[in-house]
Amino acid sequence: MMARIASLFSLSVLFVAGLLIVADRFSVAQSQTASETPAATAPLPADGTSPTAPAQEAPTQTTIPATPASPPPVATAPPDAPAPVVTAPPAAPTPVVTAPPDAPAPVVTAPPLPTPAPSPVVTAPPLPPAKPALEGSKAVAKYLFAAKQLPSLGKAMAIGYYPSGCLAGGVELPVNGPNWQVMRVSRNRNWGHPNLVRFLERFAPAAAKATGWKGILVGDMAQPRGGPTPFGHKSHQTGLDVDIWFMPMPDHTLSAEEREKISAINLVSDDWKGLNPKTWSPQQVAFIRTAAEQPEVERVLVNAAIKKELCRVAGKNGASWLKKVRPWYWHHDHIHVRLKCPADSPNCRGQPEVPEGDGCSDKELAHWFSDKVLKPTIAPGGKPPKPITMADLPPACQTVLSAPSAPAREAKN
Repeated sequence: MMARIASLFSLSVLFVAGLLIVADRFSVAQSQTASETPAATAPLPADGTSPTAPAQEAPTQTTIPATPASPPPVATAPPDAPAPVVTAPPAAPTPVVTAPPDAPAPVVTAPPLPTPAPSPVVTAPPLPPAKPALEGSKAVAKYLFAAKQLPSLGKAMAIGYYPSGCLAGGVELPVNGPNWQVMRVSRNRNWGHPNLVRFLERFAPAAAKATGWKGILVGDMAQPRGGPTPFGHKSHQTGLDVDIWFMPMPDHTLSAEEREKISAINLVSDDWKGLNPKTWSPQQVAFIRTAAEQPEVERVLVNAAIKKELCRVAGKNGASWLKKVRPWYWHHDHIHVRLKCPADSPNCRGQPEVPEGDGCSDKELAHWFSDKVLKPTIAPGGKPPKPITMADLPPACQTVLSAPSAPAREAKN
């Protein structure tokens, strides 16, 4: 019994050994075939990383004695080493620079601009200290009247005296007429009493006929409500004064710029004692005479040199109109015509009647050619004349100043 078990055991051992020998030869044949056939490259994964060959376990070998003759030796990799796989080196990761955990994020700022050199500061000359605003009767009248752009509503009246008065219900002389054009329109001084406007409408064609001119050039009359002007005149306050240039009206309508820039012609010589032969003409005599002969005219003011020449030319004929022509300062480039007070203006104060005679005597003219007049001495540091206040004007002028304005269309009538 024991012998049978032993023989069965020996047969089992031989059978197992034979199986191992067959398995070993089959493994050698597969290794030889793999070494002669190139290995296929496995595809790369979708994420771009190289595939990793799985680790191979080394087969367990059992030493069997008395093995049959082995085939020719085949070079194989050691049983423990896996087959080499060539793969691309892994991409180096992008270095990430991070600030220290506690450090704030760096702020990039532009470099500071260079400090510019200080610009020179140009300042206007200092203005004189402002005068305190005056109210009521102490207010300076010239600023109040100049601010009125339209006449007062109501009946036209000349109020007060020529250098101290005002104008109610003033009428505007159109800037262009058949025989006249108004100069310096920007001043807004082409207003007057209706008597003055009617005088100019008659005088313009009469002067054109007497002189052969196309017409006359009208200078300052009065402001819409009369009163003192900011510059240029002491009179012209009641709407009864007008300046008319010693210059014929041109044959075309003057532009706004020409009316502001053209200057009147000076008829007097540089020494103020005679006339300028380049500008004086006989037409000037006819021009002045036509104005003085109008019945409503009270005075025609001219330069003393012009009065002297009129006396030389017309005085010997005993001309009655000469006594209305009176010498006055300046007035070398225009005549100043002054009308009598209108009958419907009870508050108007007229100028005294002119003295008897023609005013051509040497005694009457001598004063105007003295050094006192031609070369006046001005004391240094003298005080300017006191401005006219509302208290210096007739009380009715305050009413004129505060009255409502006439409509523009009525003022243009």
